[in-house]
Amino acid sequence: METRETGETRMPGRLRPAPVAAPIMAARIVAAPLVAVLLVTWAYGTARAQDAESLRMMALDLYHEARSEGREGMVAVGWVVLNRIADPAYPDDVVAVVTQKKPGQGCEWGWWCDGRPDRPTEADMWALAQDVAADLLGGAPPPDPTGGALWFHETFRDRPAWMGDQVRRTATIGRHHFYARN
Repeated sequence: METRETGETRMPGRLRPAPVAAPIMAARIVAAPLVAVLLVTWAYGTARAQDAESLRMMALDLYHEARSEGREGMVAVGWVVLNRIADPAYPDDVVAVVTQKKPGQGCEWGWWCDGRPDRPTEADMWALAQDVAADLLGGAPPPDPTGGALWFHETFRDRPAWMGDQVRRTATIGRHHFYARN
């Protein structure tokens, strides 16, 4: 075992001089690229895990918010998530946007904290939600049909009072009205 202070190697019961520094330097030269490879591999694995979780959360959001609306409705709801990620008033990743809570009011996305199981039960709609999520997060998403919307609600509900005059309706897609800032 080498000690940093003296550079000596301790053997049980005796002290002997450290070997020439060349092997230590060679080990450091070999170790540096190995450490870099390990760090890149760890970061890539972490990014892939985050990407997998982002895909899962986006798909769950599309499934719960728009499964009755088909692909077009899911794309629209997905764009609300993407628009929020791009907006400085909201978190900057899918998971944080979908799980965000409103101060003193519960969750931004009702399904997230409604107390019911989140596991999809309609296999065909879950498959569609996963496909749409992959399209939205895959690098070249379909065009935004919502006109930059940050909010939406079902068409049978009244416009929420908190919206006031600060937002404008940008689209109605299926059974949802979509809104952006004025």
